[in-house]
This record gives sequence, C-alpha cells and structure tokens, in this order.
Amino acid sequence: MPWETLRHAKTLGATACMPAYLPPETVVAALANQVGIIAGNAEKAVSRGVVRAGEALNGLMAEARAGQPVRMGAVEAGLGPILTAVQEGGLARWLDTVWTHDDATYQHCLLVAGLAAQFALHLGFRHEDQFRFVRAALIHDVGKARIPLEILNKPGRLDPDELAVMRTHAAIGHEVLRAGGECDPVTLSAVRHHHEMLDGSGYPDGLVGDQIGDMVRLLTICDIYAALTERRPYKSPMPMADAMAILAAMDGKLEMRLVESFGDAMAAAV
Repeated sequence: MPWETLRHAKTLGATACMPAYLPPETVVAALANQVGIIAGNAEKAVSRGVVRAGEALNGLMAEARAGQPVRMGAVEAGLGPILTAVQEGGLARWLDTVWTHDDATYQHCLLVAGLAAQFALHLGFRHEDQFRFVRAALIHDVGKARIPLEILNKPGRLDPDELAVMRTHAAIGHEVLRAGGECDPVTLSAVRHHHEMLDGSGYPDGLVGDQIGDMVRLLTICDIYAALTERRPYKSPMPMADAMAILAAMDGKLEMRLVESFGDAMAAAV
C-alpha cells in the first residue's frame, strides 16, 4: 500500500490496515483489540504506541516525498510511546501489532524502532540515549520516501539497476534531514551509515572499523534482523533462531559482541 493510500485511509478513520497474507491469529488479535475485546493495559500501551509512532512516521515520510522540510518535532512525540509500549506491553505484542500494517517501509521502520527499544532497554541505556537510539531507528529509512514506488514496492528481488537506485536511500535520507535542520550527529550518521559494514563492504561510503560509530553498529543489527524476520507476500517470516544464525555468520561485518547482546535481548523478550 503506497504511503498516500495509507494516509488517505487514516484520514477517513481507518485504525488498522491489514494485508491479506497475515496469519489468521494475527488478524483476529488485531480486530479484537480494535473492538475492545482485549482491554488490558499492556495491549493499550502497544496500540497507543504503534498509532503515535505511525502518525509521526507517516507525516515525516509524506513531507520528505513532497520535497518539504521535514519537521522532527512530530517525531519526538512518537518516541516515548514506543519505549512505553515495548517496556509495558513487550516486544512480541509490538511486533504482532506492527505486522498488521500493509505498507512495507512503514512496517519495517516500526519494527526496527521496536527492536531498538528492546535492545536499548536490555543494555540499560540512560533515558536520553534510549530516546536518541529509538529516534534514529524510527527515521533511519526516511530516504526511501524519494525512491520510485515501482522499485520500493517491487515484490521479490531487485535487478542490479534497481538495487543501485534503492541503495541511494541512505545518502538521500541524510540530505533530507540536513535540509530540514537536523544537526544531531548520531541521528545523521545512523541514517546515512546503517548499511555500512566493519570490513568496508557496505554503502554509501565504504566505512571501515572504527569509522562506524557504536550507535550505528547497534542499529545495523536491528535493521538486518527486522529484514530477515519480516512477513511478506512472497516469503514467510524467518524464525528467530535462523535470523540470529545469519547475524552470527556475519563475523567481520558486524561486531560479534553486540550481536550476542542483541540475541540476549531478543531471548529476554520471548
């Protein structure tokens, strides 16, 4: 579902947008939550968190796509609800709720934000660092707002030319934020460098080792894990153990100490 369609649905009053390929139990849980059958505090916290973060992300992407200066103030309002949702409702509920949304980029950013919240809480980050990390995670793919939809929403593999266009999103996102007045170096680096690898094989700048900051290293792990475990019409979600095995096999590209800590954070959330 393109961003404009999703936004139009929300404007008309839609509170949940669910793709047809979702497992029946996820659809039932989402519908039950919508009509108030499930009314526990944990479920409410997650529902509020997804709605608030989704609204912030939707507005940011719409501004970026339209070539307007992005307003980060709206994003700030969505960060606390994400952390509260994961802390009070649990990561599993967050992921199940996010998976009810149809737009792939929207879903991915919310998944990465939830994973980042769980990782930050597990690592015992200070409150301000939790917000900073989740902020970067939520907006890390803002540059995809300017990728042609036929490439962005293509089911299956991209060809080499399409892949080259897709890989411009990191540098584009960096420029979008700078043009909007963003000056936090951690956020700017996270958006530009979340596809960099320790061995220099990443993009867009081919950074090596210590050139990649700690926050970016953490975000890259969350980003890869989310991509591996996402639900798509053309693939089943990868089990956690298999996704962690792939991360563990990326020694030299990812920092293994952080991968192990991420695995512990995911195991604690089960």
